Amino acid sequence: MKRTILYLLTIAMLTWQGLAAQSVPSGSRLNMTATKKNDSTPNLPFAAKPSGLTYKPLSLQSPKALNKFYRTFLFSNAAASESTGVQEAELVVKNIERKSAPVETAIKTEEQLYISDVITVSNIYPNPASERAELDYNITGDLRDAKVIFYNVLGTKMNEYALTKSNRKLTVDTTVMPTGLYFYQLSLEGKKVATKKMLVRHQQ
Repeated sequence: MKRTILYLLTIAMLTWQGLAAQSVPSGSRLNMTATKKNDSTPNLPFAAKPSGLTYKPLSLQSPKALNKFYRTFLFSNAAASESTGVQEAELVVKNIERKSAPVETAIKTEEQLYISDVITVSNIYPNPASERAELDYNITGDLRDAKVIFYNVLGTKMNEYALTKSNRKLTVDTTVMPTGLYFYQLSLEGKKVATKKMLVRHQQ
């Protein structure tokens, strides 16, 4: 009997302590509503506006002198910038002219089949060819044997044309050549010096 009473008292004490721990002065801890904090920021009075201040518009002592200064400043800068722009444009043009000569030389070199001290031979044009193909050349030195030889893709010789000093253009009739890929080769004094491709494409 005593043990039962002690057991009940112990349970009652523990329960009371648990309830006391869950309570707060302003209510239960389970109450999650936010409490408003007192605004402790003091109200600072604004500084008193100074009295007796008056504002006067600015006045120029000599507006003509100021206008003259700005006019001289602006127009002198504009003239200088225009002259500078003209000089820069002239430099660009001169640079383009200087660069254009080597570019043209490179293009002319690419258009040539072969260049030497005694002969200059151009590539065949038009390429692809349909009815005819032409080749420009110029023999300036002593050259006894110069010719252009045409081969098919199998390496079989199709035709051979001699280049003479009296002429400067070779015309090749391509109507007799079937549509396909060919090679034309420059031979000087029996030596093969240059070979390129030519495409024949007949219009239907």
